[in-house]
Amino acid sequence: MAEDERSQLEAKLQEVEDQLQDLKARWPAHSLKPAMLSQLEDLEEERDRLKDLLAGRRG
Repeated sequence: MAEDERSQLEAKLQEVEDQLQDLKARWPAHSLKPAMLSQLEDLEEERDRLKDLLAGRRG
């Protein structure tokens, strides 16, 4: 993997992790909206995909 590609993936991973942190900070104690759960799942899947790419596993 080229160094610039790795840097881009690391930047994207940091962005996704920041979005996850923000979402969890807004997480209500009750009455969770389905859209928030869906967003959480999407962000976690993207985070895992990026980590796999950075680790050299294609997916």
